[in-house]
Amino acid sequence: MFERMVERAARQAERRAESRVRELTQRLRAQLPAGIRAEAAKGRVRLTGKSLRRRFALEPGLRWIGFK
Repeated sequence: MFERMVERAARQAERRAESRVRELTQRLRAQLPAGIRAEAAKGRVRLTGKSLRRRFALEPGLRWIGFK
């Protein structure tokens, strides 16, 4: 019984996390400059675009996002 409860809680947590990733992706898409795209990946938001590292260094509008 406890195992089922733990599994159910894990599924709910995973659904909430994926929902949050989708929400953040939509918010980022609305704020990103042209040429940079945001897409939902497993457990994270992925940013893609030409010369992305350089643009993070040079464009003040991108610095607030953070980059790994």
